[in-house]
Amino acid sequence: MDPTEESNRFPDDCLPPEGEYGSRDTLYKAINEWAAPRGYGFVIARSRVTPSGRANVVFQCDRGAGRTPASSDKRQRQTTTRRTGCQFSVIAKESVDRSTWCMSHRSGSGFDTHNHEPSFSQCAHPVHRQLSAIDRSTVCNLANAGVAPKEIRSYLHNNSESQATQQDIYNCLAQNKRDLSKGQSSVQALANELENEGFWNRMQLDQDNRITSILFAHLESLKYLAAYPDLLILDCTYKTNKYKMPLLDIIGVDACQRSFCVAFAFLSGEEEMTISGP
Repeated sequence: MDPTEESNRFPDDCLPPEGEYGSRDTLYKAINEWAAPRGYGFVIARSRVTPSGRANVVFQCDRGAGRTPASSDKRQRQTTTRRTGCQFSVIAKESVDRSTWCMSHRSGSGFDTHNHEPSFSQCAHPVHRQLSAIDRSTVCNLANAGVAPKEIRSYLHNNSESQATQQDIYNCLAQNKRDLSKGQSSVQALANELENEGFWNRMQLDQDNRITSILFAHLESLKYLAAYPDLLILDCTYKTNKYKMPLLDIIGVDACQRSFCVAFAFLSGEEEMTISGP
């Protein structure tokens, strides 16, 4: 047999062995550890609770779970999909006393066969790239220290078993920002964070109540400025945020020729009227 053809086939032991597990999470982790080196991954296809109160869950190949969009569907983004409609799956049932979970193979054709080739890398499956709680904490701590996502990914690959891609790092950081916002808008979260950290701030709105500029300064910096008001340095950075708002840095210099931060301002533009205000 051609070695290339052999590598494009799933092994004969593709189905995980039937057995009992102490919890649903333990079962889910076990079957994915079985699936990972064999070129596929399991996700939850559906779950239901029987009239007796016991839960049943179908774990399906991640290339088949969910609805595969038809070619005639009108979509906002012209993207492709990994889904192939694969029916490969197993079923898990909760015990009567709800202390264990029993995983078994499903009867019927198609449930024990994939309709696609195996993956050559575990990174191809999001379920195998999920960050642990420790890894998520590491990502956030490194990002807060100013480490770039590319370097964060390299650190995780060298110091943990994570298979995360750079996009996974971006997604983790975005989720962390949403968690910190606690359901607030970005502007509300920023205003509250500035207030909690002791920053004086002012926001300028246009006639449609959209923010056009934000000025903020720490109270300790303003006190230091009162002692050394003679020299101020103003400098702008460009295209450093998704809103493309220039960030104006206001720097002071004390009697020992040391610079210190006075204030910062996000501006809607670089015109004199924008900077000076009404």
